[in-house]
Amino acid sequence: MSQKDEVFAEADLLVRPFEFNEKVAHVFDDMAERSIPHYRDVQPMVATLGLTFYQEGSWIYDLGCSTGTTIALLLEGLKEHKLNDYYIKGIDNSSAMCEAAKKKITSMDISGNPGRVIIEEADLLKTPVENASVVIMNYTLQFIDPLHREALIRRIYEGLNHNGILLISDKTLQSHTDLSRIFIDNYYNLKRTNGYSELEISQKREALENVLIPYSIKDEEWLFREAGFEAVDLFYTWYNFSSFICLKKG
Repeated sequence: MSQKDEVFAEADLLVRPFEFNEKVAHVFDDMAERSIPHYRDVQPMVATLGLTFYQEGSWIYDLGCSTGTTIALLLEGLKEHKLNDYYIKGIDNSSAMCEAAKKKITSMDISGNPGRVIIEEADLLKTPVENASVVIMNYTLQFIDPLHREALIRRIYEGLNHNGILLISDKTLQSHTDLSRIFIDNYYNLKRTNGYSELEISQKREALENVLIPYSIKDEEWLFREAGFEAVDLFYTWYNFSSFICLKKG
């Protein structure tokens, strides 16, 4: 069970760049639910869309799987729909996150299908994507160096089967600075409502500087279309957070 997120609760003279280390992994589920708007709503939507487009015998990739929450929801859906011929691979470059994901998946009842879920510590930029019908990147692309994003999305497109989908959720920028400021203010108000102090909000904002680099919705959509995706649309938005579905048509 995730502990309460107090990573930035104490004043630090030197706020270090944010990283997904063991300290963060222990509290990540609580951090995500309190920091990401409507996290509990978006995750089931991702799982539902993933199951809708899943092709039996193909792979589901969760790139940046963190503690395995999305994979757990997918497994519940696969079991409910009596889909047994599935293969899921969760990739994360944090060993602590991978260990947390393994524990979460191990605690589930997936009897009769051993070995069909793989959690692997690896560099997303070097991870091959093959025979995939669903690729998921929940709040992951925003942490990838912008210089490498186009090549990564193109490689995902090439590894998807026809009629496969890429599902991406990210923090996004607004086209006008006035709107951006209003959206960010509303976001910080949400964090306050969810129990974060001004110190926690300020220190995490500083820690994420130059680590989380958001794109505008327009720039992300361009990135997906440039990679080859024929259909790109939003399936969820909340101020400065956006979720995209990208379809590779057959």
